[in-house]
Amino acid sequence: MATLKDVARDAGVSIATVSCCLSGKKTVKPETRAKIMDSIEKLKYIPNASARNLKKADSKKIGFVLTDIDNSYHAEIFKGASTYLQDKGYDINVAFSNNSPDIECKKINDFVSSNVSGLLLITSQPGNTDFFAGRIKNFNIPTVFIEHRPENIDFSFVGFNNYKTTFFLTENLLRKNYRNIALLTGPLIYSSERDAVDGYSAAMQRYGIASRPDLIQATNMTKEDAFKALLTLPLLEEIDAVITTSENIALGIVEACRIRGIRIPGDIQILSFGEESWLRTSAAPEITRTSRTAFTLGTAAAELLMKNIESPVLFEEKTLIFSDEVIHKNLHLPVKRERQNTASAPLVKKEPLRILMVDLATSHSAEILSRNFTRITDVPVEIDYLPQNQMLKTILADMEKPEPRYDIYMYDIPWLEYMVQNGLVADITEYVESSSFNTDAFFPHNLRNCMYEGRYWGIPIVGGSQIMFYRSDLFENHGIRKSFKEQFGIELSPPRTWTEFNGIASFFTRSCNPSSPTLYGTSMAGDQDEAFAPEILIRLWSCGGKLWDKYNRVCLDSPENAQALRSILETLKYVESSPLETSIDKTVEDFCSGRTSMLITYTEYANMISESVHNNIIGRVGYEALPGRTPASVGWNLGLNPYTARTAEAYWYFQWLCRKDISIYMTILDGQSPAVTPYQSHELLKLYPWLELTEESFDYCQKRDGPYSKKSLIIPRSRIEAILCDVAKNVISGALSLPDALKKGQEDMTALFKSYGYPKPLHFLP
Repeated sequence: MATLKDVARDAGVSIATVSCCLSGKKTVKPETRAKIMDSIEKLKYIPNASARNLKKADSKKIGFVLTDIDNSYHAEIFKGASTYLQDKGYDINVAFSNNSPDIECKKINDFVSSNVSGLLLITSQPGNTDFFAGRIKNFNIPTVFIEHRPENIDFSFVGFNNYKTTFFLTENLLRKNYRNIALLTGPLIYSSERDAVDGYSAAMQRYGIASRPDLIQATNMTKEDAFKALLTLPLLEEIDAVITTSENIALGIVEACRIRGIRIPGDIQILSFGEESWLRTSAAPEITRTSRTAFTLGTAAAELLMKNIESPVLFEEKTLIFSDEVIHKNLHLPVKRERQNTASAPLVKKEPLRILMVDLATSHSAEILSRNFTRITDVPVEIDYLPQNQMLKTILADMEKPEPRYDIYMYDIPWLEYMVQNGLVADITEYVESSSFNTDAFFPHNLRNCMYEGRYWGIPIVGGSQIMFYRSDLFENHGIRKSFKEQFGIELSPPRTWTEFNGIASFFTRSCNPSSPTLYGTSMAGDQDEAFAPEILIRLWSCGGKLWDKYNRVCLDSPENAQALRSILETLKYVESSPLETSIDKTVEDFCSGRTSMLITYTEYANMISESVHNNIIGRVGYEALPGRTPASVGWNLGLNPYTARTAEAYWYFQWLCRKDISIYMTILDGQSPAVTPYQSHELLKLYPWLELTEESFDYCQKRDGPYSKKSLIIPRSRIEAILCDVAKNVISGALSLPDALKKGQEDMTALFKSYGYPKPLHFLP
């Protein structure tokens, strides 16, 4: 069994420092405390409980860990607990985990090392049995869990009977002929949310109605996630009622109904767990709320904790389950009626506005929200999707038809000059500069991506860049940081150069470092040239490389470009598979599942990555600028077909996309809005911290354009990047050496430039 001396030796501190950390007698630096707690966990050290009980006799501190500062229900629980404990002469130290398991562990460690008398926890990690046993049981700290019951371990617990409440609400709806009832809960890792699902399912079963899993949606309990969950529910128009387990979820649903023109309570009933209150004119009065008192719950938790502190013999599992007062009352709900169609039905079916979009999250977000555009304007919208590598040739083919199918094309910003020169998009400068269009709604950077020779040829719909995602929980782990410093002699931190990136990638690759917590350091996408070219360019630009000079002379075969390619070859030692066999989706999946520690990809995927990592409970995501700070500018525009007969309707659609609320909704629905508004919302910045980094990157990201000379043909960017990718492919496959591959690429690109009239004749060159 480990001793205090063993802990001190492993942490590299004195026995006295460990003792002070555990007793709370003297202040210990946070970084020292972290080392000690890591060593305790590593060695499974169990303090002497009797000694600790003596030391805590004078402690009058209670640690309270909440999941989120913005959760009003949890705030009421805290008020109830703090009022009771302060009357007993105790000080309350509150901490917030932000629903992050590793932050919660750190906060509990801090409370344990400061020798609190007891703990109140609303946990974000009920399944972390080993941690709770090692930190709380072994340290003999009286603890009461609230709302979220820990799994497979005995602790005192206080909560409401969510099974009974949800059964009651569902049954009352069924009695009034509601049948298509949706249930939106918080994460199902929580016992309270699973109890709600069980109550809902039992009521449906009693009435002989088959349970529909698609109508049960788990959210992260934010308004934004609830908004997204409802709008993406299948057959939303057929849903009669929604039951939610929190006020935040209910408010998000109300907003989703508003944007879709669904009346509450005329078209749909919304029932939510809520506070008992005499005030019935609160926000969203259209919601039917239950009658539970979180203040009472907090008071009961504090009272139970006091009993455990004052009578240690009582320190055992005790459970207090409260009933929601609503089940003792009559729930006044109207009998379900057929939903009215408030939209005026046109006598003649209108021709839809047809849009061709690339298959991105932003495009699907636009389709969901376009129903709001149709409700407002009575103009139907039809959107077709294609992979990126099929878009340009499909636009060309559509324009060759006597009557093109599409009114609006979505195009990548590197294609702009080519599309203009080939007459594939209309000049909309007069409209953009008119009072009907709000240019201030967009970042100037994104608007410039729509300009060619001083004219506007579309409006932005996607605007972002590449950023680096990394496992911040691993980068901040004391043991990992210690091991990294021993191996490399420097502190572990997000890499600033590609050399540092490769060094860190090697450290997190298990074949290079058997103790690595991840299998691979990173991954690289390149199954399509559209994905592979940016991976090459960001390294090339960082090394000072380029493909042509200011006179449009090809300079692919250069020392700088050779250095960039060598960096790529080094990176490939720390990936699972060749980039030529790896898609962007696969790189994202590997990072989200914990197989890799770092990922270079687009901000378009940021929300999905953050949610997935949290749902997999593997840690936290950090966001940083790319090594070298040379990301590629990412953007897609919506261009008008020069031959469309729906110009007026297309302008209405462009104007609608500029609205502030639509840009926020696009961001919530996983889109990458080019508008300013989402970046100015403190609520969104808290939920989506990468937005701030994305905005900063607009100042230094690089544009993937092509050579330009007046009265010369525009070279399709895809042909230039295909040659660049061939250089890398030849080196990776071993078909050519690096010098030979660069030489061949120089020859191929020179021939391509020459065929389009580049460079200028020699007598114009110096």
